[in-house]
Amino acid sequence: MKKISYFVEKRDVKHLISLMVISTLWANLAHATVTGTIIQVARRLRMSYSEPLPPKDYFIDLGERDGLKVGDIVETYRYVPVPNRMASSDWHVMKVGLGELKIKQVGESTSVARFEREREINALPAMDYQSLMLGDQVILKTGLPFK
Repeated sequence: MKKISYFVEKRDVKHLISLMVISTLWANLAHATVTGTIIQVARRLRMSYSEPLPPKDYFIDLGERDGLKVGDIVETYRYVPVPNRMASSDWHVMKVGLGELKIKQVGESTSVARFEREREINALPAMDYQSLMLGDQVILKTGLPFK
């Protein structure tokens, strides 16, 4: 009987360790975020002034290898440096949300997105450039577990 209980305990320990490893991996996956950068902004030319202005295409350095799919939503934001005028040496960085983009086309390492929802200019703090620009950051909002 000692041999049977020894194998049962050994098997239980292996199961316990396996469950711990799986739960750790799952917890890390649940908190993973997919972040990228706007690397190019393009707009088609309109043929006459009577045509509406075509939307801008935002190229992002994320693609299939990062888990992006057509229809995913990415949140855009910019880090704005804020000097502390009270103390000449301290600078702070503020994260400013600019809106949401919807993925329209996905390549292996690059995607094209268009505005899904833009924040109102009045809701944004004073910045040199209020629209999206090169270097602005994006975070995948859809397709992540527990988000």
